[in-house]
Amino acid sequence: MAQVALKLSGFEGPLELLMHLIEKDKIDIYDIPIVSITEQYIGYLKAMSEFDMELASEFLVMAATLLQIKSRMLLPKEERAEDEEEVDPRQQLVEMLIEYRRIKECARLLLEKKEEARKYVQRLPMFKGIVDRVMPTYTVVDLLEALNSMLSSTEHEEAFIAPQAFSVQEKMADILEKLKTRPGFTLSELVSSELPGEKVACFLGVLELLKLNLITITQQEAFAPIYIFAKEGE
Repeated sequence: MAQVALKLSGFEGPLELLMHLIEKDKIDIYDIPIVSITEQYIGYLKAMSEFDMELASEFLVMAATLLQIKSRMLLPKEERAEDEEEVDPRQQLVEMLIEYRRIKECARLLLEKKEEARKYVQRLPMFKGIVDRVMPTYTVVDLLEALNSMLSSTEHEEAFIAPQAFSVQEKMADILEKLKTRPGFTLSELVSSELPGEKVACFLGVLELLKLNLITITQQEAFAPIYIFAKEGE
């Protein structure tokens, strides 16, 4: 059976109505004048007599609770021992109101966060659905065989790597010289060399020229050719 949510003249529940009465009269929540609040609360219920009050059971339960607290406050105080602390009949009601106010404040903050989040739009990853990287799986045996193959192939050989010195400044000059005779060219044309060191020097040269604002680069889409052009006026 669906729950029926009764909204009593804009109040979603008895605690909200009580908070309205307390805040309206600027009452200290820790020292509630229970007689006055009870009379105002019951007055609100009578004013809302056009509603089906059978559905307003929560409001009626709170009214009964207020009347009980009111009657306990009017009774003569019992004599207690000096070390025995007197229990305030309003204590439970005060705790309920404080908890309700805390929850309402949290709800307000969450609503602010929700409204703030609406100002941001999430962008999908640039290469989503384009790059499908599948990582092969290897066993420990495969790794050991690869290690053994590497060690056996170099056991009686001396590894020597010849130094490859390429100047980034020279590559920058080459790029600018090419752009004097051609309107533009692709990055792949520039780094067509098979030598890794020369490719790196060319790439760094392009980055330095971009940083100096001497060239521009364009690319129509992901993985499309990258074109290099001279900056206008340079």
